[in-house]
Amino acid sequence: MTFGDTQSVRPEGAGDMAVRDFPYDRVFTFGSLQFCGHSMEYFIDRTRELCVYIVQPRVGEHTNLLRRYRDGILIEERSVRSSQNLFLYYFLWYANHVRELLRFCPRNRKTLVFGGHPVVFFGMGFLKSLRPLAFAYWIGDYFPSKHRVIRLYERVKKAYQRRVDYAFYLTDAINRVMNDGMVADEPRRRTVMWGVRPFPPAPVPPLDPFSLLFVGLIRSGQGLETLFDFLALHPEYRLSLIGVGHPAYVAGLQARLRQAGLCDRVFFPNRFYSESELLGVARTCHVGIAMYDTDADNFTHYADPGKVKAYAEMHLPVLMTRISDIAPFVERFHSGKVIENEIQIGAALEEIRRHYSYFKEGLEAFNSHFAYEQYYGRAFSSLEECWK
Repeated sequence: MTFGDTQSVRPEGAGDMAVRDFPYDRVFTFGSLQFCGHSMEYFIDRTRELCVYIVQPRVGEHTNLLRRYRDGILIEERSVRSSQNLFLYYFLWYANHVRELLRFCPRNRKTLVFGGHPVVFFGMGFLKSLRPLAFAYWIGDYFPSKHRVIRLYERVKKAYQRRVDYAFYLTDAINRVMNDGMVADEPRRRTVMWGVRPFPPAPVPPLDPFSLLFVGLIRSGQGLETLFDFLALHPEYRLSLIGVGHPAYVAGLQARLRQAGLCDRVFFPNRFYSESELLGVARTCHVGIAMYDTDADNFTHYADPGKVKAYAEMHLPVLMTRISDIAPFVERFHSGKVIENEIQIGAALEEIRRHYSYFKEGLEAFNSHFAYEQYYGRAFSSLEECWK
């Protein structure tokens, strides 16, 4: 399907969907074409009338997408204007949001507006005077910066989350910041992390060689140099390094690999992979690497890193730095190893390799806990009261 097309998509067996019981009647929500915890899929499967406004990054496409679903079936897709200009980008985002929201929402039926950016809540009181609306805010980030603009942005977020009907927080760390040091835990205000939807499992490749996978932007502070040093001393290990980085930094890493004689054991194509390509590589690997800079101003302290959940979906135990609220869950389910610093990389990898079946079992328990359909169904259960 191309931008600007309006098509009706009816999958096989869709005739049975009309008799389904949908817990949500009408929802206007936002989505992304990038990894976002499968929230779009969740609402598509559970909403009678759904409008999804997909906002593209400012540096990418000059159009956003609007999708309409009825009874879980896509009935319309069309493009709406966007811009790379900073001010025009947000103006068009908001103007299209208001126009499409009023078009979608009838005057006699309650509609839930579910968003993750303060733009969604501008003029919330006025819009409520025009339509029977309820607003839910899922806050997915916090930036501990002293920059005046960032601090203002965070104050705006905090003000809106106090005014909305429902407020959800991606981590307890964000929850705590937004609620003055306390962690809100009640039906309408609680922490909801990313859900997962694992790919179909595949046979585990032989453990010799033991293969590692790193996916993401290639930059300093991710323990790659320490990982290279470990590989140089352990010929039974391999590494697939999938991503791109600043040319000078990438050139330095490639020179280091040549000097250490690791070019035949480190696959480094220096480009992004499609999902199907990445899954193909992942099925030859055993562990996902998720190392982070632990400086206090790194916003990952407040995040639920998508990389960790992506590795879990690809059935890979993770080696990660202790930086996020997801780390206790990795330890609780023994779905990987959490380390304090780069020095512990080697010992952690050796432990995972020696007890690989133990960590694989823990990974399946982790995926079961965060399976998005059941996990969101419990976490967002209070939203159902909108139509009761």
